[in-house]
Amino acid sequence: PGRNRQGLGYDVITRLGGALGNVYTYGNLGLETRVGWNIPTDFGISLIKPAGDATSTYGAAKRFSFHLFGGIEGKAVARDIFLDGNTFAESHGMDKNTWVAEAVGGAALIVHGVKLAYAQVVRSREFEDQEGNHIFGSITLSWTF
Repeated sequence: PGRNRQGLGYDVITRLGGALGNVYTYGNLGLETRVGWNIPTDFGISLIKPAGDATSTYGAAKRFSFHLFGGIEGKAVARDIFLDGNTFAESHGMDKNTWVAEAVGGAALIVHGVKLAYAQVVRSREFEDQEGNHIFGSITLSWTF
């Protein structure tokens, strides 16, 4: 084992990013660890989000791959139009939490260039009156030609 792209192995992916706009303005920092068989040379699992990163099955398109993954991410939110309200006019808003944390875990399978992944996400409260953490799952199907 070890940081091996062929056979059994693992890797660690760091993330640094952000978004600047009238819908979202934030900075984020995170870490993802993967362990499995023939781990692809990509950027890990990408959940749907603004300014989202791309993912691919590059390097694993013609072989079998399976891996488990887990990660954490912290986000400093300066602007969220869905919580803050309209950018250019007076409107309703909520007291948002500036610091939001997220934990993700799941599994991915690649067969003949087709990638199927499942991720379970737990996100901390995004606004003051939110009753609890936001918990959701994500299924992703992608393929390379």
